[in-house]
Amino acid sequence: MASTQGGTILNIRRARTILLIASLTVVLCGTGLVLADRSFKDDLYRALGNLAEVVHLIHTQYVDKVDLGALGEGLDGGIVESVDPWAAELNDAELGPYKELLAGPPPFGIELGLRFGTAAVRGVVAGSPADAAGFAPWEILEKVEGRPTRGMPLWRVRLMLAEREKAGGALSLVVVDRQVEKRRTVELEARKWQPHSIDHEVRDGVVVISLHALPAGTAAAVASAAGEGPRVLDLRALSWGVEDEALAVADLFIGRGQLGNWKGRRAGERNFPASSKSLAGPPPVVVIGGDTEGVGEILAAALQAGGCKLVGGPTLGHAPHMMFVSEGDLHLWIPVAHWMRADGKAIDGNGVEPDIKVAQPAKPEEDPALQRALEIAREGRHAAAA
Repeated sequence: MASTQGGTILNIRRARTILLIASLTVVLCGTGLVLADRSFKDDLYRALGNLAEVVHLIHTQYVDKVDLGALGEGLDGGIVESVDPWAAELNDAELGPYKELLAGPPPFGIELGLRFGTAAVRGVVAGSPADAAGFAPWEILEKVEGRPTRGMPLWRVRLMLAEREKAGGALSLVVVDRQVEKRRTVELEARKWQPHSIDHEVRDGVVVISLHALPAGTAAAVASAAGEGPRVLDLRALSWGVEDEALAVADLFIGRGQLGNWKGRRAGERNFPASSKSLAGPPPVVVIGGDTEGVGEILAAALQAGGCKLVGGPTLGHAPHMMFVSEGDLHLWIPVAHWMRADGKAIDGNGVEPDIKVAQPAKPEEDPALQRALEIAREGRHAAAA
């Protein structure tokens, strides 16, 4: 049954590719007059014309016979991923599995990114099989189940991982290290797992809470760990989680005002007010850095707007609000809005800036950003006592 469905999907993609090639050829033939009228100022038509030429040359001149289905998937993937690396283009058969994928943590705990045109490990969710296997950020996933990922859309790789995790058994990966020097084969066993979302400890009277992920229920765990004294929230490893949970954590420490908002050209604007039910005690000092992404940036921006001091380096700058948009049997998972900073700028492309910048340490074992955050938290405790 699976092979029949796979063949149907491939035929759909092949038909779509043939239609695309034919359509682009018409565009290429017709754009000469259009472009002449517009003095070659219309970038879209020019790009379509170039794309038609590229498709034609690959189809006729490439050394091997071209798989039109793979070519179409590559074109589709390139278009949606040029909009956003988290974007996806799906047909009816793929929509349900992809929604199921999005409802939980990334399969095997691997957050995907793109490196050298190939799927790579953008990050690893704590507590996952990938975490247990010691995967490092920006290692390259050269092959998944024997299939090269170069040129394959990231959403397709995500679906492959999700299908294997759901089916059980071992996932075979060929992994290239970050230095692109060594290659190894890794097998990850599909098993039930839960994200390890929070660690906490007390350092000289300061509660240090490290957030690794934001699955549903994390806010309750943070509330239990926070106490009433000085606190530090470390968000430097936080990139995956639920948007609502980021707001729920922020709401623990912000007594009034707005937790955050997003804005979109067609989606409009939505504001999220604080509930006025914040925890007793001083606001936390927050540590951020270049690996703070997505929900981590939404949380950092909310806490900063609520008066919390941010320490460390600027965040990655990638926090879109994603939704499905559909037409016929085509479904896109794309950004429809930007999460905003307190100053009215989008987090996307700007990141969240710390109030107190701390340079990266020369030695990996040193942690000056955390040390500075602890100092500020202790200073606040002494000031309150005085």
